[in-house]
Amino acid sequence: MLKWKLMITTLPYVVVVAAAKAVLRYGFNFEGILEFGDVGVVLTGGVFLTGFLLTGVMADYKESEKLPGDVAGTLETIEENLLQANAAKPALDVTPYRKGLLELAESICDWLFKKTSEPFTALSKFRGVLEQLERDGAGSHANKALGELHNLRKAITRMSVISRTGFLPPAYALLETLLAVILLLVLAAKYKSPLAEMILVPFVALIYVYMLRLIKDVDDPFDYAPDGKQQGGAEVELFPLTEYRDRLKGRLAGK
Repeated sequence: MLKWKLMITTLPYVVVVAAAKAVLRYGFNFEGILEFGDVGVVLTGGVFLTGFLLTGVMADYKESEKLPGDVAGTLETIEENLLQANAAKPALDVTPYRKGLLELAESICDWLFKKTSEPFTALSKFRGVLEQLERDGAGSHANKALGELHNLRKAITRMSVISRTGFLPPAYALLETLLAVILLLVLAAKYKSPLAEMILVPFVALIYVYMLRLIKDVDDPFDYAPDGKQQGGAEVELFPLTEYRDRLKGRLAGK
């Protein structure tokens, strides 16, 4: 059902355009002032600009698909360093440090689910945890964990930038203007038959409105609600991160 969400929510816009054309034709006897074929150049420009924007946002989207797995892998590597520290020094109880790691994982998930405003405070707090681990004699294992924390901070910063930065706002402005012009021209055009009008008006409106909304949806691949549901229909999956958090929670509960 999720894959149809964007399509279903676009249909009301299509109905409005089709209804407007029907009112013009049957309510005001307005059949159009230019041939539909003359609109072809504008439609082609819309296709070109749509393809340009979609290519741009897809580049960030493909990178975004990797980031939840990178974050989960880095967290698990930090946990392995903690376990290695315990293996090298059995007297060192790393359970409190693993609980700190769980708090960090939960903070990152809460941030992605819009429950907290930023995750960097939690990252700084966990850095203090690793510094305490080093003072407790973990040695090189603590240093390795600090290096992984640096990688984690870079991945999360990249996620934040992708989520909060729109792709070329001036290009969006042009596409939105072009979409309005296309819809007006479709309403002002005349068609060879009522059947052609009934098919072409909703079809053109669906294609262009849907693609604009799809591009905006893809532009923020981390748009999740606090309950964990996707706000749009093109968010990247976060299961590598949430599943690692649950595994860590289960391992700690089993101790």
